[in-house]
Amino acid sequence: MIISRKLISAAILLGLVAGCASVPPGPAPEVVRLQNDLRHAHEDPRIGPNATDELRQADSAVNVVVLDRRGTDAQLYEHHVYIADHLIRIAEAQGLARYAEIKAKDLGVERDRLLVDAKSRDLRNAQVVANTALAAADAEHRNAVIARSDAEQSRAEVDSLRADLRDLQAQQTQRGMLVTLGDFLFETDRAELKPGAARTLDGLVRALSDDPAATIQIEGHTDSTGNREHNVDLSLRRADAVKMYLNSHNIDSQRMTTQGLGPDFPVASNDTDAGRQQNRRVEVILKTRVALR
Repeated sequence: MIISRKLISAAILLGLVAGCASVPPGPAPEVVRLQNDLRHAHEDPRIGPNATDELRQADSAVNVVVLDRRGTDAQLYEHHVYIADHLIRIAEAQGLARYAEIKAKDLGVERDRLLVDAKSRDLRNAQVVANTALAAADAEHRNAVIARSDAEQSRAEVDSLRADLRDLQAQQTQRGMLVTLGDFLFETDRAELKPGAARTLDGLVRALSDDPAATIQIEGHTDSTGNREHNVDLSLRRADAVKMYLNSHNIDSQRMTTQGLGPDFPVASNDTDAGRQQNRRVEVILKTRVALR
């Protein structure tokens, strides 16, 4: 039996379409950008040899982004991208600072050599060349000071944020940094913050101020005593009270979400007073660029 040319062409076309459909999607644009920036930093002769430790940290951060591939938590993924980008910038600044210091030393040596050579050449011309070298050395030194200052400022911001998180006894979780606020913030069955709550909540204000890109989710929880609907409402009002306090201290409300979960997620048994006290809490999940170490 003779197969028509039209049937053969259709079969070939279907095979090509199927082959194209099986090609896996390429990496996300932000991954490509981070990988390109990191490769350029490694290949830059001014940065690569002079920032090996910083580049190693940046490599690890970019690998986290590549492995995540936009997982279930989009906000956490965006923070991984932010961390990787931040570490690349630190590596660039440190590398350029160290390179500038080396160049400044080399130019200083060259200036001294030119001054010695001036004894056997026209003194005025040698002095002009020496002054040019000195000006170049001064410029390199200024660049080194600026680059080092930028790197130290970035590192200081990270260290300050880590200290804030430790003071809050934050725990690193898959959802972000978890800060647990016990029932000492509120009177029984009330959603108004006690006056003493400010001491704890001011630590959250500092942490959020140190990292303007951080976002938080505030979740209220209760024990199982009483009506569930009432407990859900109470837990939401308590979460909202924490949000209102932070907002009153210049934390943008757009960075915060609240949720009332009532008694649905206990961390201890509701059969004892101690267990019920543990369950009455507000949990704050910070999605920030810093990890505890």
